[in-house]
Amino acid sequence: MVTIEWYDGPRAALADLFALADDSPSAVSAYRDLGRVLVARDGPTVIGHLQLVAGERSDEAEVKSVAVRKDRQGAGVGRMLLERAAAVCREERRSTLLVGTAAADTGVLRFYQLLGFRLLGVEPDVFTPEAGYPEVDVDGVPLRDQVWLSLALRNAADDEATGAALATQQLRLARHTDRLDEIVAFYRDGLGLPEVGGFRDHDGYGGAFLAVPGTDTHLEFTAGGHHGAPSPHPESLLVLYVGNAEAVRTVATRLGGDPIAPANPYWAEHGTTFRDPDGFQVVLVPERWEP
Repeated sequence: MVTIEWYDGPRAALADLFALADDSPSAVSAYRDLGRVLVARDGPTVIGHLQLVAGERSDEAEVKSVAVRKDRQGAGVGRMLLERAAAVCREERRSTLLVGTAAADTGVLRFYQLLGFRLLGVEPDVFTPEAGYPEVDVDGVPLRDQVWLSLALRNAADDEATGAALATQQLRLARHTDRLDEIVAFYRDGLGLPEVGGFRDHDGYGGAFLAVPGTDTHLEFTAGGHHGAPSPHPESLLVLYVGNAEAVRTVATRLGGDPIAPANPYWAEHGTTFRDPDGFQVVLVPERWEP
């Protein structure tokens, strides 16, 4: 189970991850102790990190360093770290999240753009021997220049029309369950929603938070207390617009069970419906939702 949390230990303990993110030991030593650090843990083991520092403007923040251990790359851990950092910055009412990366690494540039970052500009001759970087290339392209990308965290038009408070609202959908471990496994391992936090033995309650990728929405499942789980209703649906038919097939394969017929024929035509361990229905729609 991968969780994302703030790190308050010595930065030296994360030296391997900082070195994985930046080839210049002198550059790393200059900034390693700045700002705040999020870590991704699998159990007690740290498998990734993200360093968040202040930007030049008070309403900006910068991802200074981010890396995932090589044997855990490709599993969505980097996305989880970036999405948590963006959520934190939105809570702090920041307008922009910045990141600088090598112009030669097209794979990394694609990763950031898939998360919504936009190209901002190029800073020439950043990765030079004078700055402590070895003379290397990435897929034949010399490592020299730095590309800056930015992620808009607020919509300026929305801020003007409705006020900044409304534009920065977030949504959490909470539901009680008597099968917390089964529910978390269904939504995390089956549907693929990253688990970004949780709690145990808090005033008699335990729970887990799962992020809906690409949104500022979380699902919270709780157990404990003095009330049982709610009864499912055939018209109470969680609808996930996953983007394409291949994504639906991938999730359906992970879930393993057979789809069910929804009560509303609209969803039979437009999606594929499954029951979670509590009996609530989840509809997977291959298209993107357009308002």
